[in-house]
Parts: sequence; structure tokens; C-alpha cells
Amino acid sequence: MLKPNFWKDVVPQDFVNDVKRYIDSEVELVKAHAGYSKSGEKRFRDCSNTGKIKIWNFHEESNEIERTISNIMYKLAVKANNHFRFDLDHNFMILQLANFEEAKGGHFGWHADDHINFEQKHRKLSFSVFIQPAEKGGELLIQNGWEILPNNKEIYLPYLPSQKIEEDVGGVIAFPSYYNHCITPVEKGDRYSLVAWIFGPEWR
Repeated sequence: MLKPNFWKDVVPQDFVNDVKRYIDSEVELVKAHAGYSKSGEKRFRDCSNTGKIKIWNFHEESNEIERTISNIMYKLAVKANNHFRFDLDHNFMILQLANFEEAKGGHFGWHADDHINFEQKHRKLSFSVFIQPAEKGGELLIQNGWEILPNNKEIYLPYLPSQKIEEDVGGVIAFPSYYNHCITPVEKGDRYSLVAWIFGPEWR
């Protein structure tokens, strides 16, 4: 099994509180921005099985809290890349707020945010900030460096080695965007998260 390549940090509690209040007051269900097609057009995925989602591009914020979130994630990305040393465009970042709702069994099946290929800019570094973990379920599982997608919707698969990430309030984890990962169904208590993806030129 490959050793996973993670980077971790923490954000202040005041920031966590502000983000949670913003999710509760402003965030609605939308289709999630899922990167770009070869022609440069935005791709979207249906997140109706999740809950509330809010997405924006860096430098296209609609209010002060979004600008604060973007600036903090920008600084975290610069710090994290001292570890990864990827070729990144730090101004090319997508940010996402999410509430994985208990009432919907909010979850996100196995997926990779992007893949290793040699075409155009794509997501290279993925971040997750744990605003409020679920009381039960809603776990972030990351496949340890593999790039094999399961052929069914089962979360726990013996041939898919993965690591459960400890979700402490305010904790931050960054990992390569080609790592396969999922959010298990929320069973009790809503799960709040802040996610960011940093893009870069084609892999060399």
C-alpha cells in the first residue's frame, strides 16, 4: 500500500464560526462546479444527494465573508505547496461550502477531483476544512494514493484500501486531487465543510 501524501493545518475558531453562520444563512442547493471541459467550459455535477452547496471562483466573491474565505484558503494553499511543490496557479482556485444534511443522508460517493493527464489546466491540490463534523457518519475516506474507481455504490470495499481522516473542528487537510475519496452517509447531525481546489498546468 502506498503511503498517503497529506498536509494538515488548523484555522481559528472565529473563522469556523463565521463560515458556519454563512452556510446556515445564505447557502442553497446548487449544482456543484466540477472543473472544466477540454473546450474550457464549466462542468457541473448534481449534488441533490448532499444538501446545501455554495461555490465560487477566486476573485469572483459576492461579499466580504467570501473574500475572507478565499484569502485564508489562498494563504493555506501557499503554505501547503511548500510541502507538495506542485506547479500551481494560486489565482485559479474554486471554493465550495457544503452542509451534508442528516435528513438527506448527505454523502458523496467515491470520486477523484481530477486525474493525472497531460491536457490543459486541471485541479492538482484539494483542501477540506472541517467546519462541523457529523455526530455519526459523514466520514472523509481517502484512498491511499491509488486511482481505481469502484464499480458500485458500496462505500466500504475490501479491495479499495482507504484511510479515515480524523475530523477535528477547524482542522485542514490537503491532498493531491487525483486521490480517490468519498464522504460516507451522514447518520446523525449535519456535517459542515469548506473545500477548495487549486488548479495548475498539465502534469510534466
